[in-house]
Amino acid sequence: MKHHLKHMAIGAVVILAVLLAFGVNLGQALPYAILLACPLGMVAMMFFMNRQGGHNHGDATGQDPGHEHVTPTREDHERIP
Repeated sequence: MKHHLKHMAIGAVVILAVLLAFGVNLGQALPYAILLACPLGMVAMMFFMNRQGGHNHGDATGQDPGHEHVTPTREDHERIP
């Protein structure tokens, strides 16, 4: 959690610096920097996670390509206390 908050704070400072560089005054730039830090951080996270590769990592079920996915039956669910 601390790691995430640190990156969000750094993102907000970068956004604030960019807004100030474009001539937006501090009173208007600060709220926008805070509000934009989260969505832009999420976009950056998705971009960098996707760059690490998405090939040969199994199918959507999280299984390796050679494994058969077994769907639990009602009896399987009833056995769990």
